[in-house]
Amino acid sequence: MHFISLAAALALTLGTAVPDTTARPSGIVLPSTPPESSRDLYAIGGRVTDSSSAPIAEARVQLIELSRITSTDDSGRYYFAGVAPGTYRLSVAAIGFRSRVEVVSVANTDVTLPLSLKRSLIELPTIQVTASANATDPLTSPQPTAVVSGADLANSQAASLGETLNQVAGVHSLGTGPGIGKPVIRGLTSNRVLVLDNGQRMETQQWGDEHGPNVETENADRIEVIRGPASVLYGSDALGGVVNIIQRPLPDALGRSAFVRGTASGSYSTNNREPDGALLVEGASGGFGFRVNGSGRKSENLKTPDFELWNSANRAIGGSGTLGYRGSWGSLSGTYTQRNEIIHLTDEDPLAEPTQRIATNRARVNLEFPAGASRIEATVGFERSRRREFEDPTTGIVALGLLSKDYTADLHFHHAPIGRLSGILGLTAQRTTFEKFGEETLIPGTQVNNLAAFAFEQIDAGRWNFSFGGRFDYRHMEVDEDTVIGVTAQTRKWNSVTGNVGVLFKLAEPAALVFNIGRGFRAPSSFDLFSNGVHEGTVAFERGDSTLKTEKSINTDLALRVQTENLAVELGGFVNWIQDFIYSIPTGQTDPGSGFVIFDVTQGDARLNGIELAGQYHPTSFLHLQGTIDYVRGTNTSTGNPLPNMPPFRATYFVRLEGGQKGWLQDPYFMVGGETNARQTRLDPAEAQFFAQAFGGAGFQSKSYTLANMGAGFGIPAGRTTVHLDFQVKNLFDRAYSDFLSRIKTNARDPGMGRTFVAKLSTDF
Repeated sequence: MHFISLAAALALTLGTAVPDTTARPSGIVLPSTPPESSRDLYAIGGRVTDSSSAPIAEARVQLIELSRITSTDDSGRYYFAGVAPGTYRLSVAAIGFRSRVEVVSVANTDVTLPLSLKRSLIELPTIQVTASANATDPLTSPQPTAVVSGADLANSQAASLGETLNQVAGVHSLGTGPGIGKPVIRGLTSNRVLVLDNGQRMETQQWGDEHGPNVETENADRIEVIRGPASVLYGSDALGGVVNIIQRPLPDALGRSAFVRGTASGSYSTNNREPDGALLVEGASGGFGFRVNGSGRKSENLKTPDFELWNSANRAIGGSGTLGYRGSWGSLSGTYTQRNEIIHLTDEDPLAEPTQRIATNRARVNLEFPAGASRIEATVGFERSRRREFEDPTTGIVALGLLSKDYTADLHFHHAPIGRLSGILGLTAQRTTFEKFGEETLIPGTQVNNLAAFAFEQIDAGRWNFSFGGRFDYRHMEVDEDTVIGVTAQTRKWNSVTGNVGVLFKLAEPAALVFNIGRGFRAPSSFDLFSNGVHEGTVAFERGDSTLKTEKSINTDLALRVQTENLAVELGGFVNWIQDFIYSIPTGQTDPGSGFVIFDVTQGDARLNGIELAGQYHPTSFLHLQGTIDYVRGTNTSTGNPLPNMPPFRATYFVRLEGGQKGWLQDPYFMVGGETNARQTRLDPAEAQFFAQAFGGAGFQSKSYTLANMGAGFGIPAGRTTVHLDFQVKNLFDRAYSDFLSRIKTNARDPGMGRTFVAKLSTDF
């Protein structure tokens, strides 16, 4: 309610603002000269048409570097006022057409840029901004990148980030029940996968198996995933990949009337009786813009095909608010986010009720301003993550408490193009403090400081596109004395040089061959180095190794991308060599105090290699075929054994029938699909022994399984807007299964979710 009240208050400050869900620049003509008050600012505008010169209405046009967005009017016109001199990328997308990105330069006059779109049955995301210094379209991204947006994002929404991304090629979910799931990218997870909240680095204690990223995706515009190391741009913890949850650009009303608009959605899942709702309100008046959003869900125990999974209920509520201003000097915006979770953890004892309470507060201030034809972006951020573990939900006694505070500062200089060369120079600083509290002690208090400088450049040479970059990181850790776990006060220092080179060659207009090689690194965390105690959340006694070295990797990718008007395919392979790979392995010993199995953190060289295939085919306007295949093989080259916790081979697939306008129904569809997961036969011997003990000495063998899903939906006109109804049936045949990456499979056999029916209602207003 606080977010709704804030939205109403901000709306009142807009004076005569009226709802404007399309923000159309109807009737706008580019002025011959800029107004006197903005003589150093200019306008970009034009008309979007198809190949026959017919106007395209409702096309989404985005000025990427300035984070501004608008829609074309009925005559196909778009308009951006108040643009400083510089070079920008303009993206345009419309349903039924192939999206495109154009470079536009503004010097000392207004720019008229007409845009023509080719018809296409394939609808791909317009841009990605996470994997390179400059935004690119998916076909020309220098690194393997997946973008989940639109209907794909809406249909894949889940209670955790890992489950939301679980259908992306090369991405799995490491789960600890239905409330915790974090991304596994090409076999790597936890502190090797960096999660960003709209570009802000998150430090929500991902080192624990049951510590998922505390972030909400319900109101996101899209999620971008880098598969492979991205240490040049993001430093340590990006050794395996990056996940960036991106919000839509903050609106402004430069050159148009003030407005307020919003979206609302609500859903219900039958299996664990989970209501879920989200609300977003945004608006603008002149250069001022605001956005507030909130979301929440509550679930009861999950039901498998054979039993009710004990102590698996969850609850999450959160929201954010953003306020910004865009003027002749640049733009300034601030965002505050809060998210609280209560997660019940399924223990091996059905009568036990261990519970986690997680509270995350995040704030960010972003300043952008032109510097001649270049652009400077400065960002400062703060995050406070408080995690408490209790033996049961009724007690107020904290068994294990963890509190981290993270301070970040970034300064990016996007230099003006030098011929065909464009790129970014950056400085970053980060300070993370960690405190522990509660009855138990697992790791000591620490203070970590990190400084880095980097450069990333791109060259567009026609059919060839080159990208290259380098980075230097210095990290300093101060460790507090902790006599309980036997840690003395000490200081640790690391430094690392990383780099990346990518080459893209356009074989023909619809196809490109991409090669990328990159070096990544990860400094060991305090958990890796110093953990020594009972961890109720993982039902384990965990011991670190204070002699661990920094992880270093060399990753190579080779991929073929094809994109036509009815076909989009990306087929790639990778090899990732990691020196001094850090992993946890069961010792077979039991802690006498807790009875938990002891896990030791250890180190060895590793090689991960695999393949990924993602494709979609639209043979007709009403038939859509889509699927993925991925496989990763992890080997400990120091011992010759398989790496633990590697996902098995997986294939996903679905067929979608789309109806277009059918009387009073808008865009009806029906879809059926599923996923097939193979049996994991490659186990580390210690891992296999642990599973055998967990299953009463009967041994453990991963099982293959196939799940079927079905969905349908349509829109109903309601005045000036449309109400969308979507329905899904997950695990249609109520198949009993156990995901190999489920961390509770040793506590409860076949803990996968049984058949569930999901109904969702959403609308814009």
